[in-house]
Amino acid sequence: EHIEDDAGELRQAAALLRPGGRIIVLAPAHQSLFSPFDAAIGHFRRYDRASLSRISPCRLERMFFLDSVGLFASAANRLLLRQSMPTLGQIQTWDRWIIPVSRVMDPLLGFRAGKTIVGIWRKT
Repeated sequence: EHIEDDAGELRQAAALLRPGGRIIVLAPAHQSLFSPFDAAIGHFRRYDRASLSRISPCRLERMFFLDSVGLFASAANRLLLRQSMPTLGQIQTWDRWIIPVSRVMDPLLGFRAGKTIVGIWRKT
């Protein structure tokens, strides 16, 4: 999300891998949630399964989402607060409540929803 030529960067990383090596990408999910906060911290985009698959540098092994509860907090910021930076209280709430609850909810939801997407590729 911080690299404008994301596909090119992944191709370069894949070229450096030994056979069997993996690339793991953890990125913000859902372009519809792109907010002033994303722009303020240098994000060019957010991803979904299709957009992350399009830049695949080698064989995709797995793709899943994390932080299911954070998805709602990100949506609230995008639609209601529209903040470019979180307050200290918001960060503390995220760390103390949202992340721990997401750690329980994510497996229950089968890692099918979240504000973060993870892609794992393996060089054959």
